[in-house]
Amino acid sequence: MKIVITHLGNMTELIPVSSIIKNIKNKYSDTNITLVSEYNTLFKYNVLIDKNLSFNEFKEKEEGYDLLINLYPYFPEKLCKNIIVKEVIGFNYDDGLKQFEDIFFEGKRNYDMNIFQLYHKLAGLKWKGEGYEIGYYPRSKSRKNRIGISVANSNLRNYILDKLELKDRKISYIPYKKNIFKRLDELNKCEKIITDDLLVFHLAMSLRKYVHFLQTFPLSLKLELFNSGEIHKVSLGNIT
Repeated sequence: MKIVITHLGNMTELIPVSSIIKNIKNKYSDTNITLVSEYNTLFKYNVLIDKNLSFNEFKEKEEGYDLLINLYPYFPEKLCKNIIVKEVIGFNYDDGLKQFEDIFFEGKRNYDMNIFQLYHKLAGLKWKGEGYEIGYYPRSKSRKNRIGISVANSNLRNYILDKLELKDRKISYIPYKKNIFKRLDELNKCEKIITDDLLVFHLAMSLRKYVHFLQTFPLSLKLELFNSGEIHKVSLGNIT
């Protein structure tokens, strides 16, 4: 069965998509899976995905698929003139660019649902605790007792040192790496991660790290910690 999964959102929203791939393989027999995204190299090491394509590559194809699963509210299907699809599930194409909750929850935010549950429901699957399956194995080795800090707001560094118990712990400030796999390598060097960045949160969780997430903004979906993290709600107005 030829299946194409489309997700034209940002990398933060794309990473959890990897959780549904194995279940799709189990649900449908003899599958061939193509993933279309704006970050088509992200899952190049995932052996369950047969093709990773950018949207520009996909729209130029002349090909047919048995099923299209659209996991992002925006998809310009009119540009895919030579793509034939027998069945479509997930978000409708013509809703325009909106937030997940505006379409799926009819404008009402559901803080009890996480993004894994959302993607599984859109794909006609039931979430049973499945996590990330990026497929990349870092080249670096994890070092015990080392805490990695990756924060976008530099003022949070004082908060981290004052509020979180870091005595006798080796602290490492994670350097920014544009290459996503090099960034995974840097994160993997640490036993625990402290961050206010959702992308770093998902990357660290995919490595099964213990993550302290500093929440400085409202979340539309519940963060899934897999019993390996904590959420600290921080008011930036109280930090100098």
